[in-house]
Amino acid sequence: MKVSVRCLAAGVGALYAGSSFALDSFNIGDVLVEPSVTLGAAYLNHRNQAFGGRTSSIGLETDRNSSRFEGFVIPGLKLTGPQTAYGTLFGGVSAVGAMTRGGSDAGGFTHDDPESIGLETAYVGWKSGDLLSDLGKDAITLSAGRQNFMIGDGFLIGDGHFDQGKDAAAWLGPRTAFHQTLVAQLDTGKIHADLFDLTANADLDYADYKENLRMRGGNLEWRDTLGTLGATYYHTMDADNALRDGVDVYDVRAKGTPIAALPQVGMAGEYVWQKGGDEDKSAHAWYAQLSYAFSHVLWKPTLTYRRSQFSDDYDPMTYGYGGEYGTWYQGEIVGEYMLFNSNVNIDLLKLAVQPREDVAVGLMGYRFRLDKAPTGVDSRDFGKEVNLYVNWTATPSLTVGALYGVALPGDAAKQSFGANNTSHLFQTFATWSF
Repeated sequence: MKVSVRCLAAGVGALYAGSSFALDSFNIGDVLVEPSVTLGAAYLNHRNQAFGGRTSSIGLETDRNSSRFEGFVIPGLKLTGPQTAYGTLFGGVSAVGAMTRGGSDAGGFTHDDPESIGLETAYVGWKSGDLLSDLGKDAITLSAGRQNFMIGDGFLIGDGHFDQGKDAAAWLGPRTAFHQTLVAQLDTGKIHADLFDLTANADLDYADYKENLRMRGGNLEWRDTLGTLGATYYHTMDADNALRDGVDVYDVRAKGTPIAALPQVGMAGEYVWQKGGDEDKSAHAWYAQLSYAFSHVLWKPTLTYRRSQFSDDYDPMTYGYGGEYGTWYQGEIVGEYMLFNSNVNIDLLKLAVQPREDVAVGLMGYRFRLDKAPTGVDSRDFGKEVNLYVNWTATPSLTVGALYGVALPGDAAKQSFGANNTSHLFQTFATWSF
């Protein structure tokens, strides 16, 4: 895809003027066809990447200072067959075109102005409709192919493709579908269950690193007005990386507002245990979160504290973006490019306010400490980071946002990167769906 930065910027600048435009669904016989297009663009300016070093945390070369533009377009179609006594057939297909122009990112994942076009989703499925009326409408769904799949908010499973290298648009991350899936789902209202067989993919071409990871397992959830309780198990297989092959993964979690008399109090927590694999490891990760929403105060402030811990041999595998900053790329500087939810303990304090219904503002502070100091490093203090963001939902289909972040290295980061400069990041983005 040959797209100049100037043309991309001009297109994004015109989004608001045409944001009321929408593609209409239509019928071909008894089949409902729903076309869609999603556009995204971002500008990022990062000073003192890797705290001023020239090598990223995984050993890839990176620029000390960088400015870059990213953009993507995702055209797609969804098809839904007629409702019959035997249920409903459905399917979908989409593609991704992406590009990056400018310098490398702080992780070293982007070089040489990459661009790509490729298939994103291609799936078929069946919903039970009223066939099993005692369980409820569409209680059972079966699907297969290339599709998205997420459990909870993505702490365990959320992203089937790690955008990097020639994929382009590494920060925007438009590719999330698992490359091969078989999914069976039961949803009766309070009870939700999944049986899944998923294959994730990573391809860092210029580092000659390619990997497929297959996961087979099940998920069970109890969903109530006060929250959700869940448990998941899966087993890894056919992994190109021997360290990831044959691992048993167990997960329990809870999230909601469990105190009926205090609906402004939110609680969440999750624990993951990994056992087995090539080295017969035993690793774990967990988080606990408490929030309080001042719903009757001006701008409706919400204060959140979260503690998360990841053991030194924990493998995050396919964690994803849960829909807002901090889940689960924790810190737009450190979490995006330096520490990837392994061998780290993280404290987060967040204040979010809503000065208007369509505007969200947040201030987040992080403290990062290594779970175990690596060889040659005599400190566990990795650093601190502060992010300030503003998101504007201009229309239901158009979102514009900006963030400024500052990260200060601790002794562990200074020794790891051989540098001790403060890192500054400014980024802005726009996404438009129609």
